[in-house]
Amino acid sequence: MSIPGSRPTVVGVFDWSAPAGAEVSLSNPVIPLPYRADLLTSNASLDLELVPPASRRAHRKLRDVVEHRSGAKLDLMLRAAPRLRRAEAVLVFLEQHFAALSWARRHRLPPYAGRPVVGISCWWAEELVAGTRDAAEVVRDMSGVDKLVVFSSNQQEIFARAGVDRQRVHPVLFGADHEYFTPCGTPERFDVLAVGTDRGRDWATLVEAARRLPQHRFDIVTGPGRIDMTTVPSNVTVHPPTDFSTYRDLLRSARLVVVPTFDLAYPTGQSVLLEAMACGRCVIVAGTEAMSEYIEDGRWNLQVPPRDPAALAARVEAALADDELRHDVGSGARAAVEEHFTFARMWGDIGAEILELL
Repeated sequence: MSIPGSRPTVVGVFDWSAPAGAEVSLSNPVIPLPYRADLLTSNASLDLELVPPASRRAHRKLRDVVEHRSGAKLDLMLRAAPRLRRAEAVLVFLEQHFAALSWARRHRLPPYAGRPVVGISCWWAEELVAGTRDAAEVVRDMSGVDKLVVFSSNQQEIFARAGVDRQRVHPVLFGADHEYFTPCGTPERFDVLAVGTDRGRDWATLVEAARRLPQHRFDIVTGPGRIDMTTVPSNVTVHPPTDFSTYRDLLRSARLVVVPTFDLAYPTGQSVLLEAMACGRCVIVAGTEAMSEYIEDGRWNLQVPPRDPAALAARVEAALADDELRHDVGSGARAAVEEHFTFARMWGDIGAEILELL
């Protein structure tokens, strides 16, 4: 446990990897972590201690065999236990790590039985709605989580219907690295740019919208197999994924960024949306319930109904024809990110949830 009067320590149970050749401190690390968890310590009165990733080949092989046979992510939880004896709380993400932790807490196994746990969920709500995740399984795995952080308010009701106390589900707005993604006056090279590799992207709707606007170029950056290339019209170019700095340059070079998504129960596409907004770009985004907290139509971004290629084509055409609109929305987008959607603010809010437990 920490010395009385010192900052409480949180052990982070999540997957991460160190940059090649870097010497990484496992206490209050300064390297960028998933979801920028490294910002927790500078935005909340908490210290963070990491569990080192499995590095030796034999260790990884044994881990994979054991976890495959058991169906639970055990390795990180077991290696976190000694560190937890010197800490006050556990931060765990994402859902794949909940089952083993909850099993340990249900069976009152030290040190997990005596430490509050905050979990971060991304996909459970959609899996509950789609019927691919059993509600009883979620309730069981939630038995080891005192607070569940989600990135949209609509998920509270979804978890409540599954049998999880809504008071344990805490919405926090997602963030962007507003110091890395900035406006820079780059010459605009793309009419319409869309980027994304996750399962929530609705590329078919964007391609159909592009077909209706043959006078405009559409550039899409995504993974192989995500788009049926036999359906792509001549004004659409599909590019493979690129490195992070090139991705930022692409956003800065777009007259218009589009985030076409399916109507999922969790916010999907919010990273590209917020990063393009931070770059001062005008963004058109599918207006789903889960994304509603990230959208202010006409001020921060432009909204279209999901899965409606005609509406998307009309909004794209109108936006490309209105330089003043794109400039005003882009300026409003940057201001909105600075005020509402930074990673610093996000981790300050998550830190506040942890401190409330303590």
